[in-house]
Amino acid sequence: MDNKNVMILVVAFMSLIVGVGLLGVVAQEGLAKTTTLYVANETIDIANARDDAGGNATLNQTIQFTITNAPTGWKITECPISNFDLRNQSGQTMTVNIDYYFTANSGLLNLTNVEILNSTSSNTTAVNYNYCGDDYIVSAWQRTVLNLVPGFFALALLGISLGLFYVVLKNEGLLGI
Repeated sequence: MDNKNVMILVVAFMSLIVGVGLLGVVAQEGLAKTTTLYVANETIDIANARDDAGGNATLNQTIQFTITNAPTGWKITECPISNFDLRNQSGQTMTVNIDYYFTANSGLLNLTNVEILNSTSSNTTAVNYNYCGDDYIVSAWQRTVLNLVPGFFALALLGISLGLFYVVLKNEGLLGI
């Protein structure tokens, strides 16, 4: 095997190794821009919703809170909060439009029936929701195209590597062509 074929083999292996290493990065970066972020068990302190020293709350009093990742800027109209749920520390799920109202495009939570909060002495509730990161791509077709990039990157990498190996095999006369 001459030096030219050895060099082609080295380039083929190096491109394959570097490409496989970059494939994970390309896929991870694309995924970060095409999926919403999930928040589990964000705590909200409801101490100011309780009106007496005994830890009881007033029924039908409206108390307003804001979640940590409330939408701002373009997210207000194009990517509001989704999959929101609210639970007290006992694990009871509160009912939307009865126990609380949530405005998805502002991140505002209004507790209206705080009696369910009295089933626990804790001053925290837990919320779960999905929100869009700053780099989130809103358009569905753009997310689809970006999710295809790692697959085509892998195919291109495979094609280049196979092409280089083919050249070496042909030069060495191992293909019989």
